[in-house]
Amino acid sequence: MGDKDLRGKLESSGLDRGHVEPKVIDNNPSKKNHARRLSIPGPRRLGRAEFVYSRLKEQILDGYFARESWLPVDAIASDLDVSRQPVMEALKRLSMEGFVTIIPQVGCRVSCYEPEEIKDFYDLFSEAESLIAGLAAARSTEDEVIGLRVISEQIASLTKQQNVDGKVSRRYRVLNRRLHFEIREMAHSSTVAAVVEGLGDRSDFFVATVNAPIFASRLNTAHDEHEALIDAIAGHREHDAREIMKNHILAIGARLGDALSG
Repeated sequence: MGDKDLRGKLESSGLDRGHVEPKVIDNNPSKKNHARRLSIPGPRRLGRAEFVYSRLKEQILDGYFARESWLPVDAIASDLDVSRQPVMEALKRLSMEGFVTIIPQVGCRVSCYEPEEIKDFYDLFSEAESLIAGLAAARSTEDEVIGLRVISEQIASLTKQQNVDGKVSRRYRVLNRRLHFEIREMAHSSTVAAVVEGLGDRSDFFVATVNAPIFASRLNTAHDEHEALIDAIAGHREHDAREIMKNHILAIGARLGDALSG
């Protein structure tokens, strides 16, 4: 496809306007979760407990709280203009998901995991994302691939920017989450996508709380991996897509292990 043809498809699909916003389908739990992470409505629309949960989860996955840092219930309640009760309910839910640890009679803090646990997780996560990539390669449409290329172009633009105050790293995490989310949608298997989306949240958690520039030093490499993956999906090369995705995810786990042991 020539540049002119590609641009025409971008314009007709509405995907050339700066970024891709996924459409929310009510019966797809993974899309609901992703949409909530992109833009969280206020407490009147979500209910106070759900609002606090969504806001705290977003802050944790964006690295607002450091690993093992204590979460002050009263300060959070004041900041979000709610009582202590919805904050406690949200923390209990986040505890069940493994993002925070509640210590009875003491308080609640961001969870901490041993390097071996993180390695085991990425062994599992790489296989799950590999399955998604293979399904996407088998089932993707041309328009869906165009959407991936638009996001990849935005990631490419980051490689030319200075990472002042970590802004490039944060923007990359947002775009990377969106890219992987769209690939999960391209698998056209909502149950599998929802499960892997949850694993993706845990990966985001590890990256956000390790307190090290996991992506900043290798944006070009990550972009090249994404481009190779998109080409494999576009060419319906299932085996290649699976292998590229698996190695891409394992590399994240390896960098996290190096950061924790360094």
